[in-house]
Amino acid sequence: MKKYSAKSREKRIEERKDFPEFFQKHIQIIKDGKLSCEECGERLKGDVSEIAHILPKSKFKSISTNDLNVIYLCGMYSNNNCHHNFDNLTVEKVKQMNIFPKICEIFKELEPIITEQINYKIYDKYTT
Repeated sequence: MKKYSAKSREKRIEERKDFPEFFQKHIQIIKDGKLSCEECGERLKGDVSEIAHILPKSKFKSISTNDLNVIYLCGMYSNNNCHHNFDNLTVEKVKQMNIFPKICEIFKELEPIITEQINYKIYDKYTT
């Protein structure tokens, strides 16, 4: 496990202070709506691993708890694990996923409110 200095630990805690409420809210949305994976259609269980961030919360802290930056994908307790695939496949493979057009549209909505610098790789990925 990565070790943090006291100052870094405090900063990390502050950056993540809204995460518990954010994740609980989205777990409840999944359960109440009896939602399915937006990629494969498998019924979601309401696990935190089913809440996928379109843009990584670690790099884009300004939108880490923005509801637009979420897509519901089956997680680690599913057969397909679409969330893992979305986070770890090559750009070319992600572009072949069913959810890709939706993600590109969401990126257009998120872009104006992102305060961090967006590198060319993100633009290449989501503005094709």
